[in-house]
Amino acid sequence: MFNPNELVLEKIRSVEEYDSATGELIGIYTQIESPSLKTAAEGTPVTDAMGSEITTFYKAQTGTFEFSNSLFSLDLAASQFGTTKEIASSENKIIRPVSETIAVGADHTAVLKYVPVGTSGAEIKYVKVINENNEFGATYEVSATAGEGKFTLDAAAKTITLPDNVTGKVFVRYDTESTNAVKISKTTDSVPKVRSLLIHVIFHSVCETDTVYAGTISIPRAQIDPSSVELNFTSDGKHGASYKLQKPYCRDDAKLFDIIVSED
Repeated sequence: MFNPNELVLEKIRSVEEYDSATGELIGIYTQIESPSLKTAAEGTPVTDAMGSEITTFYKAQTGTFEFSNSLFSLDLAASQFGTTKEIASSENKIIRPVSETIAVGADHTAVLKYVPVGTSGAEIKYVKVINENNEFGATYEVSATAGEGKFTLDAAAKTITLPDNVTGKVFVRYDTESTNAVKISKTTDSVPKVRSLLIHVIFHSVCETDTVYAGTISIPRAQIDPSSVELNFTSDGKHGASYKLQKPYCRDDAKLFDIIVSED
């Protein structure tokens, strides 16, 4: 009979997040650091006439699951923002901003890397010259015809034509469409949805450490805490997340989670 007690916990292999209503996989997080599963309850002490505590009744039991992902996760960020990751395609192009510094050719043109999009004829509104000292100079405005302080734009050809006296480099900021991009957005009215979690754990036998046991922690209802989301945009920064665990309010089943260890 397989009936272990004390085990060596090697690591959490992954955290899987599912739509609690449909069972659809939302995200997988595999670089787990500092995982922590906690439970809490509200205690009401019962005292006698002298104020001595007789017992304590506990209610409103909840839990939290916290971890840091070693890598920045777009799926996890989307879940924290209460949104979904938008994936670009030929039918659903994502508009993204571009900033370029471009050398002006002998013909006084600057060729963009991408096709700009926006208001027809004014996909790029301004161009700023960069002089030989790498300093910003004059600003030029888009125009349908050439003129002083103006530039013309052929968006389809990705070409800017500047006045004859412009040399050196120009700084250009514009928008372009991409079929190879993803996007997540945070809005002020978005709230993280209730999910279910499946946490995969690797255990070892205390006596035979080469013996590996498969462990899972199943959490039926978990909602990411949006009150304090911090994204560390550094190479060694961690992506932290905290889930609040609650039982289904209208069900008699008061389960917060299951911990299952299997020999096979």
